[in-house]
Order: sequence, then structure tokens, then C-alpha cells
Amino acid sequence: MASKSDVKQVDDDASVSKKRRFDQRDWDTVAEMAIEELETRKNDRSDREKYWEDIDRQICMEPNIAYKRLANGKMDPGKVWMSELELPLQAQALEVLGADIRGLRFPDTGLFFRAHSQITDEYLTKVDFQSIILGDETDVPTKFSQDNADKLVEGFLANQFNQTDFTERMRRIDAEALKYGMGVGRARMENKTVWIDEARGVVKDSVRLPVLAPVSIKNLYLDTPKPSMHSSQVLGPMHIAVDYMKFENLAIAANKGSTDPDDPDGGWMPAGLKKLVKDDRGYVKVLELEGDIVVPRKTTSSVVIPGAVVTVALGGKDSGGNATRAVIRFRFRKYPFSSYILFPYQYESVDDAYPTSPLMKGRPVQELASNAANRLLDSAMLKLAAPVGYDKADPFFAQHGGPVIEPYALWGNSDPNAVKVWTELGGDPSTMAAAMTQAINLYAELTGVLPGRVGAQTISHTTAYAKGAEIQRGAARTVNYVNATGQGPMVTWLDRSYQMGRDNLKGKTAFHIASYGGFVEVAKEQLPEKAVFEWLGSGGPTDENQKMQSRVNGLLLAAKLDAINLQTGQQPRINLNNAIDAVLRESGWIDLDAITNGQAATAAPAPGAAVAAIQNLAAQQPQ
Repeated sequence: MASKSDVKQVDDDASVSKKRRFDQRDWDTVAEMAIEELETRKNDRSDREKYWEDIDRQICMEPNIAYKRLANGKMDPGKVWMSELELPLQAQALEVLGADIRGLRFPDTGLFFRAHSQITDEYLTKVDFQSIILGDETDVPTKFSQDNADKLVEGFLANQFNQTDFTERMRRIDAEALKYGMGVGRARMENKTVWIDEARGVVKDSVRLPVLAPVSIKNLYLDTPKPSMHSSQVLGPMHIAVDYMKFENLAIAANKGSTDPDDPDGGWMPAGLKKLVKDDRGYVKVLELEGDIVVPRKTTSSVVIPGAVVTVALGGKDSGGNATRAVIRFRFRKYPFSSYILFPYQYESVDDAYPTSPLMKGRPVQELASNAANRLLDSAMLKLAAPVGYDKADPFFAQHGGPVIEPYALWGNSDPNAVKVWTELGGDPSTMAAAMTQAINLYAELTGVLPGRVGAQTISHTTAYAKGAEIQRGAARTVNYVNATGQGPMVTWLDRSYQMGRDNLKGKTAFHIASYGGFVEVAKEQLPEKAVFEWLGSGGPTDENQKMQSRVNGLLLAAKLDAINLQTGQQPRINLNNAIDAVLRESGWIDLDAITNGQAATAAPAPGAAVAAIQNLAAQQPQ
């Protein structure tokens, strides 16, 4: 592992010439580079941030009343009466799409993934499966197999997810993907307090578990991809996270933390805090850069810091009026991969770091529908309470300040032309009603949130098949997003979660394996070192049923072939009792002793009878 001084100086021809140690001038350069890069990225996505802010307003159903304000920001008295309404189209779409994604990503029972572990003969010899099964009521396999190793990995990961509320974290990430086009999760280790019942009593302890922490894209500035046709591009992306923290929190963490840059929780540089001045609220702005960091230099060659995490703090102004800033933390990543896992909805170009989303597409249509609804209410109000003109020379009206417009009002004059009601000023409300209806329908078509998906009866179709096709057509894009993120970032997280959890496992851990009907207790060396994962989504239990059916069909085919052994007087290849036990175990029966006879010796059946029974069983199975 590299140390803090192992930074590489790069010549103009991009060849690494030597290593050099950073001094204070270099850290000041890093701080300046971080600030400049943040400002550049913030300016590049300024328009997108305005869209995000508008989407948040629409979801909260806060009406946009900017048109009712004067240039000085005050309300226009002539527009106070106008309606203020924001339709719930965006809020409803977020709820429906989020629920659909949750139902497609995770099953109600069973696992949403499958593990394929790498096992060797040495590993099989070392692991004694009998010793890791807790209790004696379960049917313990006598021989450790590939399937047993896969179930250990699956149970280990499922136990981690259950302890960290993984499904709820994913719902938050998916919500940001639907709103802003990009959901972000950060892989990190967190401490969890547990209570352990031991011989000495109940003791308090903490375990470190890998979690996928939701990160808002509004506080994360992504590295803009720079497509290149050249093979010499080797640097990874560098993302910038922004946070606001109390100065005292940073000071305590820096004084208590390690200064070792190779420690994932260390790398603190307390001396940098002395340069900072906290703002009026006692806060400082914190920038965290992670990735392959390139520090440009004016007088010498640029410096590359691969796989690093640099934290820069921005404080208030000092006595001389200068802004304070300093590098307060520097550490290397423990793993070669980035801790950020991106969940994009749909990219629109090669060089765009930020994708689009259903709610971003629906934002202008939501605005159109809300404006139409407000103008409809205004038009109806002008019809219901239309402006009134009256003769100011009329003595009665002059005395009372005009006619009183209310039911059963009595006017003290006889001139029928003294009062005129301007109902035509309201226009035709039906025109605005039609425009609003068209905008709502356009929003449903654009986002895929059709009436059938929100429980409403479809209007354009009457048959059950047509309604089902309409719902399926609306959900197609949601299914595509779930499949794309499931086969990409979800598999990435499964791999990283297992690697991080196994590496940080201290002592032994116990977890439940449903197929064994009990708990197992394993140490780090009893878990396979490497594993690959397959995402199944909500179809995981169905996939397992199909897998079991395939096994049964394979057993029946083997039984047909094994009948030849019986016909030729040879011993059968298949142990039918063991096969029966395996089928029962796969179908959910755990305690086989309760439903099966003992393995006492019985008279062997005649070869002809065995052949007839097997052939009869095979003939009864559907083809």
C-alpha cells in the first residue's frame, strides 16, 4: 500500500518520472484546485440545479406565484385574487414509480440474488460443514458441496442486508434517480451496536458492517466523462462531495483520529484546522475529493495522486478579509474501486455526466397542467363573481359606495341600465378545462403513469386484455430501469458488500439459512474468498422453483437411464433414498426424521419390480 509521500510527478509526456514528498505549498495547491474544480462543475450544471429545485417544489405541491410579484418582490395587488394551485402529478408519479421499482427489485419472500462462489479442493478439505451448523434438529449435509458454499455466501450477505435496512436505503436511492436522473449510493463501513448474551451476562459490543449509504446528487459533483479514442487514458474519475459541518465536530474527529493515510478512518491533518475561521453559525464548508486526483502545477510538472481521498475545509474570512481554507485530511482508498455506486436512469449523450428521468421530462408538462388549472379557476371565478359597472351619478350608489353584490340585495333605484355585469370577461372556462385535461393525459403518456397503474379504470379500453396491455406498456420503462440497475450497480454492490464484509469479519458470525432451517456460525476463513453474483430481482423465488423443477426432471431422466443398470444386473447408480431426501429438502422439509423411515436394512426389491416402478414413475411425468 502506498504511503502519504508516494505521489507521482508527471512530466509533460505523461510518463512518471519520480516520486516526491508533499510540502505545505503542495497542500495549498490542492486546496485551490479543489475550490476551482468545484466552481467549474457547479457552473456547468447550474441550469440542471434549477430544474431539480423546480421538481422539488412540484413534488411538495407548492404553487409557483412568481407571476404575482412585482419587480421589487412584493405582491401585485391586482393579482392577489388569482388562484394558487399545484397539481399532484409529480408527487403521484414519484409514489407510483417508486412502488413499482420496489416490487420489481425485491421479492416478498426469498432472495433477490444468487451467488456463485469459487471453491478449491483445499477449501473443501478445510471446511467441516458439520461444525458450523448450530443445533441438532436440522438435516445436516454429510458432504460439503458447491451448493453449500453458495448458500453460505448468500446467507452471509442476506444477514448483512437485514441488519442495515438495505431495502429502505435502495428506495431512497431510486427516488433520487426518478427525480433527478441519478441515484447515488456510497459503499462504506459503519458500526452497529449489538447485545450479546454470554456466560458472563449480556454485554454490549459493536460490529462493523458494509452499508450502501444514500447520497444526494445535489451534494455530489460528478466528474464529467471525457471520451477518448486513445488507449493511454488510465486515470479514473474524481468526484467531489460537499457538506456543511460544525467546526467543533471536525476538530474533535481530527484530534482523536489517526494520522495514518493508509488507515480508512485516518489521514487526519489537525494542523490544517488552525488556519480555518468558522462562520457566524459555527460551521465550515467541507469538500471531499475521491479518485485519481491530478494536481496541476505552474512551475513544475503536474502531480497524480491515484486512489486518494482528500478533504478540504472552507471557513470564513480572517481579520484581513481573506477566505480561509486548508486540507484537513488525506488518505488512500483501501480498495481499488470507487466507493460511489451510480444508479443512472437514462443517459442522453456520451459526454454528459447527468442523465435524465421521468420527473425531469414531466416537469414542463406539470407546469402546463397547473397553469391551465389555475386559469380555469380564474375564468370560473370571473364568471361567478364578475366585475360590475354602475352609474356613479346614481344617488343611492354614491351613498353606499356602489351596488352590493349578494343574493337578495335591494338596490334603491329604478334604472335597469344603472348596473352592468361583465360576465364576458371570464372567457370560456370549458376551453381551459379541455387544455388541462389534455395536459394531464400528456403527462400520463410521457411518464408512463397511466390510469391503470394508479388504480383508476381505463377509459380508452374495455376488455381485460386491453387494460393489461395498457398497464404493461406504461411499466415497460420502469422494468427497463430496474433491469439495467440490477445487472449493473446492484451486482457491483453485491460484490463489494461481500468483499468488505468478509474482510472486516472479526471472530465468528451466526446467520440463518432458510434452506437448512437453522443457523450457521462461520469465521472468515470458512467463507469462500471469491464469489460472483447474479441479480434475480423479484423473480428470485420463481427462479428457485424453476431450478428445483429442472433438478427433478433431470433426476427422472437419470432414473430412466439407471433402469438399464438394473436390467443388466448391475448396481443402480442413483441412491433413491438420498434423492428423495434431497427433493424433500429442496421443497421446504427441514426435519426429515419426522416424516421419513429410518435407514434400517430392508429386503431389496426384485430387479424387475424396480425397473417397472421407475419406468411407471417416469411415464406419469408431464413431457
